[in-house]
Amino acid sequence: MPVFSAPLTRYLTLAVLTGALLSACGGGGSGPSQTTPATPAPTTPVTPAPVTPVPVTTFSVSGILTFPGATGAATDDTPAVHAPRTTPAGGTGEIPGEYLIVTRPGLSVQGLGTLTVTTPDVGVTTLRRVTGSSAAGLALYRSEQTLSAPQSRLVAQSLLGQPGVQAVTPNRRLQALDTPNDPYYPLQWQYPALNLPAAWNRTTGAAVTVAVVDSGVVPHADLRDRTLPGMDFVSDPDLAGDGNGVDPDPTDLGGDTDYHGTHVAGSVAAHTGNGRGVAGVSWGARIVPVRALDTTGAGSLADILDGVLWAAGVPVDGVPENRHPARIVNLSLGGPGACSAAERRVFAELRARQVVTVVAAGNDDVDASTSSPANCADVITVGATGPDGRRAPYSNHGARIDVMAPGGNSRLSVSVNGRAYPGGILSTVRDQGGQDAYAFMDGTSMAAPHVAGAAALLLGQEPNLTPDQVRARLRASAAPLGSRCDISGGCGAGLIDVNALLSGQTPAAPAPTPPVTNTAVVVAALFMDGDTLDASRSEFTEVPGSTLRPPYTLRNLNAGTYLVAAWQDTDDDGQVDDGEPFGVYPDPDPQRRRPRPDRHRPDHGGRRRDGHQPDQQRDR
Repeated sequence: MPVFSAPLTRYLTLAVLTGALLSACGGGGSGPSQTTPATPAPTTPVTPAPVTPVPVTTFSVSGILTFPGATGAATDDTPAVHAPRTTPAGGTGEIPGEYLIVTRPGLSVQGLGTLTVTTPDVGVTTLRRVTGSSAAGLALYRSEQTLSAPQSRLVAQSLLGQPGVQAVTPNRRLQALDTPNDPYYPLQWQYPALNLPAAWNRTTGAAVTVAVVDSGVVPHADLRDRTLPGMDFVSDPDLAGDGNGVDPDPTDLGGDTDYHGTHVAGSVAAHTGNGRGVAGVSWGARIVPVRALDTTGAGSLADILDGVLWAAGVPVDGVPENRHPARIVNLSLGGPGACSAAERRVFAELRARQVVTVVAAGNDDVDASTSSPANCADVITVGATGPDGRRAPYSNHGARIDVMAPGGNSRLSVSVNGRAYPGGILSTVRDQGGQDAYAFMDGTSMAAPHVAGAAALLLGQEPNLTPDQVRARLRASAAPLGSRCDISGGCGAGLIDVNALLSGQTPAAPAPTPPVTNTAVVVAALFMDGDTLDASRSEFTEVPGSTLRPPYTLRNLNAGTYLVAAWQDTDDDGQVDDGEPFGVYPDPDPQRRRPRPDRHRPDHGGRRRDGHQPDQQRDR
């Protein structure tokens, strides 16, 4: 819901914004007269008295804008979705007694009009050709006897011994692809981009354990039955928010975290098909929440590495053993610098224990080799794409990138059923009132959990794969971005294709991108005369779209009371509409967010609230 009252939003139309900008630029004056003026009568010159100029003091306000938006747990205008399709009983859909037979080259299928096989438990079975293609060497055969499913499989094995038969495939029924009934699923544009609907028709995932080492996780309804016991590794009581150090409660306490860990966990494994909220990549995965980032949204390297080791089942001094060791660890965090010896030791230990480590590449539009732990060995480094199928403008790049995954670009709006929504990644959070909510966020932090979820689907299907094999399969099944990377060779193997990952096939052509539109983001210093907005004394500016956290400066402000607000016009109608990202900062306090040294910050879009949240000199 909007942060301020509805009457104020009515002032923020395009006309008011434009009018205020014209006023600020001195527009609106009249041109020179076209008539000849009368000759003035002569006057006695008068020497004017000296005038002391009155000094005019103006002010400016600057900060950093961040790019998410949120929606409540349910609304009356959520997009319509189709009912989910279920897999046939038994999970295979096989039709007993029907077989697709491939003949050896040079043998006509029509020459095998009738086949007779004898099996010990079934006896003599006669099969007749029903239909097929002689040119392709393929035909459908049907048993004249009624066969049970086990009998049908025995007959299929016997058919392989027939002269001229090269291969036998039991005929089976295929369903329309599984479609989650979660109301916000249509807004998750990233899943078609990953070819996930086709992958879900192969498997929706087994109970593979994924550790999210992050800011913790809240007991969200879309995660509650997907979450295992975790641990809080924030060791500094002054920053922990709970008044103590390491403890067994990994709940995200909010503050400046933006419920980042909860958002990441939802992308991996939100409860899917429950008619609520959003869908997760792996419907069967389980989350081990590890809190290593404090209420400032940062965490010490020591806390993070302790959390990583514990998540993988490695004993950590003074901490109870993890009863649910993770097979996959997701790290949506990072900072500038080389990969330290401590990090190298930890990630090598995880690899030796067959634990897959997935890391966000970073959000500074620089070479990922300059960001840790993205530049470490033994991890899978993930860059981000937007809804237009291109590398997101903020995403780090370079030879250290393994694969790309959707991370969002909220400077683009996505059209769903004729309505525009931000082009970020929608997942689970809490709102300001402590209630379940869902927010759009951008960042390589949002890309990494899609890869972690895909790895969970793969390991659920092939549990004996090593971390090196998982990385190789991810890279081999990715679709190169080519010119859409914007950096030659900078996007690794490309955008992952989850269906190709699970099937071992060649990746499909990238999925068609949804209709997207570039949208303007306006930051305003709104002069408030009591409860009345004075547009003539307000200032407005449009922020650039080339970075995840664009700076802004509003100049020429007179003394007075201002609301600093920001708004994204997703439908380009010049009005602040319900659901459009909008935020206001009536009383910023820059002192509460002073930077802290040697701390890893989550690579993401920052503020959540109901839209673009103006901020004062934040260390993001």
